[in-house]
Amino acid sequence: MGHQERKFFVGGNWKMNGDKKSLDSIIKMMNESICGKTLLNTEVVCSPPTCYLEYVRLRMAYGIGVAAQNCWKAEKGLSLVILARL
Repeated sequence: MGHQERKFFVGGNWKMNGDKKSLDSIIKMMNESICGKTLLNTEVVCSPPTCYLEYVRLRMAYGIGVAAQNCWKAEKGLSLVILARL
């Protein structure tokens, strides 16, 4: 088995904070800070409130992941099935 380099994970969970104006400010800052840069062995992901997942995903630069904060294994509630539809 070969040696694998450690991959760093940088994630931000915004909890239920923010409106579109404040999210735009965070998105702009992240896009300007990361866009066009090579982040070796680093994955950057943000987790906005669920109601803003698509809004953020459409505005976030390529290379910055957008993730749901919470989901549940059952089909009802915020499930993986619902998240896949976003």
